[in-house]
Amino acid sequence: MAQFHRICALALALAGAARAQQPAQAPPPTGTHAPTLIPRTHEERERTYQADHRIILNVLVTDRSGKPVTGLRQDDFTVLDNGRPRKLASFRVVEGSKGIAPVRVILMLDAVNNSPKDIAGDRKGMEDFLAQSQARLAYPMSTGMMTAAGIKESQPSRDRDTVLAALRQLTQTVHLFDCSDQGGGSQQVFATFTVHAGSAISEGERPDEKASCENQRFQQSVAALKQFVVEQENEQGRAILIWTGRGWPLLVRHEFADDPPALKQNMFDNLALITNAMREGQVTLDMVFSPDLFRRVELRTDHDNAFFSGVPTENEMTASSLGVQMLAHQSGGLMLLNGKDLAAEIARCVADAQWYYALSFDSPPAGSPGEFHSLEVMTDDPALTVRTNTDYYSEP
Repeated sequence: MAQFHRICALALALAGAARAQQPAQAPPPTGTHAPTLIPRTHEERERTYQADHRIILNVLVTDRSGKPVTGLRQDDFTVLDNGRPRKLASFRVVEGSKGIAPVRVILMLDAVNNSPKDIAGDRKGMEDFLAQSQARLAYPMSTGMMTAAGIKESQPSRDRDTVLAALRQLTQTVHLFDCSDQGGGSQQVFATFTVHAGSAISEGERPDEKASCENQRFQQSVAALKQFVVEQENEQGRAILIWTGRGWPLLVRHEFADDPPALKQNMFDNLALITNAMREGQVTLDMVFSPDLFRRVELRTDHDNAFFSGVPTENEMTASSLGVQMLAHQSGGLMLLNGKDLAAEIARCVADAQWYYALSFDSPPAGSPGEFHSLEVMTDDPALTVRTNTDYYSEP
């Protein structure tokens, strides 16, 4: 049987749309001269450079027991950019619940890649976490769900009961992703809410049909996440995005042929956009997943393991480099895949907001758009664990 080729229509439409939303410059009135251009001052050029090239990192430091380490100073940190030390432009200690824009927490359900039973279990874990929380939450919190229509998010609130009500409203009717794109399928009632379960893949399906469905789920998921994280760039403060479920297919099965150069370039452009949008929007992506008999995390290949911390060029790009596992790691987030207590895992992710450090440095102009840079932040104490973004893609 011929191998199935991925069709990944993830063109960078958002960038074009963002530019299109800028107000058009009105032409000069008829009969008048165009205004004389005034050269920018040195200070103005510096501000423009900083806006384009200043890299801001949220850095969590923990001890051997996993507790956050406070009291560190700027001199305790070393930032390596492509292996070269960078001078810090700014440094501050952050207590996530304080300030003009406290850390936001987003609890995300995935109705594109999970079954009704999975979603019900994930919702139950969120409910348990909220039930164990104080009536006034430590951080503004919202709930979201990814469906065939994209990602829908509730308004953030610090009132526990308001967040619970929003979660129940969001999951009152869940329409699962339908690979046939026909909008049909049976309605099933499970765990007190209605789900659209017509898209389940049966074991008797032909391999090419299953591969086609996985490809659709991959496209839908990456496109929805891309739009969501780009929108976060306009929000104030840091966001901790807690993704529940197995994530989307990594397209590593034998039915998939090698990607042609144009597709590799397309996926690489999307990876650079998502990675930079998450960093610039201060989004840390955590993946929490309680495995059971009904779902498994898809394994990576050895090739993908080699580039788990970033993909330098389009030649090394694969679909699985856009998997939620890789994106979580690259954002400095957690991947909690073995726990049985989802509420406790969510609490562990939220605890990352309690204390952390905000560092920044100025990156050098890139030789070409999307130039890969690896990142490493270290402290003077090798016994401490440091988590932050692992890479970024620089611009000229």
